[in-house]
Formats: sequence, structure tokens, C-alpha cells
Amino acid sequence: MRTLCLLLILCNALFLVWSQLIDVHINPLETVTTARANPPPRIVLAQEVRKEPEPPAPAPEEAPEPAAALGTDASPFGCTSVGPFANLSDASQAQAALSAAGFAPRQRLEEGELWIGYWVSVQNFPNRDAAEEALQRLADAGITDVYLMPGSDPANVLSLGVFSDFQRAQRRVHEAQALGLTPQIDDRKRTGSVYWIDADLKAPGQAIDTSMFQTDPRKIMRLELRACPAA
Repeated sequence: MRTLCLLLILCNALFLVWSQLIDVHINPLETVTTARANPPPRIVLAQEVRKEPEPPAPAPEEAPEPAAALGTDASPFGCTSVGPFANLSDASQAQAALSAAGFAPRQRLEEGELWIGYWVSVQNFPNRDAAEEALQRLADAGITDVYLMPGSDPANVLSLGVFSDFQRAQRRVHEAQALGLTPQIDDRKRTGSVYWIDADLKAPGQAIDTSMFQTDPRKIMRLELRACPAA
């Protein structure tokens, strides 16, 4: 009996060795796929290489010309000068009005012409005697603020007054015409120191309204608007 058991164990051992080492079946799903070998690159001679045309090098960019340097107070929308003003008081009032309107005004003094008023005169006398005779007629009519201008050109000019109000000037003209005279009205100006106010504009096309400076209806100010002088 013991011998039979040892024989069976030996048979089992031999079957295990045979099944594991000799009778082996390979599963096709477990096979490793080999990569396809690529042929080696062909050796190319130097003369066979076709040279591609190189793209043209980009032209160097030109440096932009430096813009004209603006002053620290310069405005890109321009600058307007208001004036002329006869005295510092009027110029200071105008500067304050511009500041209240949102501007940053700057005051300057220069030599120029200032409008004084409307001048009424008679200049068509043939000689001095005719001018003196007209002066006497005016005095007899109660118009005493007239005089013969010395050294005038033309000569024998009779001044009938300078008026800030055009209606008053016209009234004097009518009084002289009633006495047979031929008066005329001209702008009277003087040369001297005048004040100007420069203001930088805050928007393109902006204009300064000069009515803001006419604070006294009894005082007429003839003002101009012009470009500010170059710095």
C-alpha cells in the first residue's frame, strides 16, 4: 500500500513538470508587437542640396522725428489773447472773470494801440478863418467842448469831442449838421502800454465770450481776440 502511494505521488510530480515546461501554449493576445524598423536616412551630397532663397531682411524702422516740445503750460487746443486793457484794474477784473470761467489766464504788458472812443470832427474847412467861424457858431449854440486841433494833418481840424457811446457821438453829429457843418465819426486810439490776458483753450474750436468783461453798462470796452504770441 505504501508503495502504491509513493508511485502515485511520483506520477503527479512528473505530470506537473511536463505540463509546465513541455506542453506550453502561448496566448496570441499576450504577444508583444514589434515596431517596424525604419530604413536609415539616405545620405545626401552637398551639391544635391537645393538652396532655398532667403527672405529679404526687413528694412530697419526709421526712428520717428521728435515732436516739437511743448511748454508745460501749452494747450493742444491753442491759446487766445484778450485785450487790450487800458489799465491794471480792468486787466485784473478780466483775469478774474476768466478764472471764474475755468481758464488759467496769464497777464502781460506790451506796447500797442488802445481804443479811446468815437471821435467827432469837422475836417473840410478851406482855411483857418472858416474853422474859427464854425467854432464860434458852435459856441453860440451852447456847444463849448470843441476846439481847433493844433498841428493837425490835414490842417484846420475842428474836434467836436470823443465819446464812448456811439449814440452820443451821433447826437453831436446831428447838432453840428443843424449848424451847416459836415462832421464825421472816426475811431480814436492812443499808443502806449496796454494789458493783454492770455488763456489756454480747453477744447477744440472753443471761443471766449467777451461779454463776460462788460460788467459796467456805462463803460464800453472794445476788445479783440487774437492768437497768443509765440513764446
